[in-house]
Amino acid sequence: MPQPFSISCHCGRFRAEVHAEPDDILECNCSTCARTGFLRWLLPLEAVTLKTESIRLSTYLWRDAHGGYHFCPDCGVAVLRTGWGDRIAVNARCIEGIDVFTLRSRRYDGRCDMPPGPTR
Repeated sequence: MPQPFSISCHCGRFRAEVHAEPDDILECNCSTCARTGFLRWLLPLEAVTLKTESIRLSTYLWRDAHGGYHFCPDCGVAVLRTGWGDRIAVNARCIEGIDVFTLRSRRYDGRCDMPPGPTR
């Protein structure tokens, strides 16, 4: 597969490049990933280069304030997830020109393994 890989939200307002091979894709069944379909591709920060000059992504914080799901405010697609210090997660479903069914992935039981978030 050629590098770099282009990633984008559905409407194309957000664009970035990833300088890595898509591997170790994680499918999680936690309450957030199960609803959004986020397929986590965890990368070093320096592997992701923003291509849009300036964009304000919306952020959904849950459990803590140091990381969250970052999504396009126009089309609603979650493209990035932060909260791993020097790493960032890219939604593998946002890789242009790749069928995610062809990527090797593993499952993570986030529903049972992660502690619940704060109650209201």
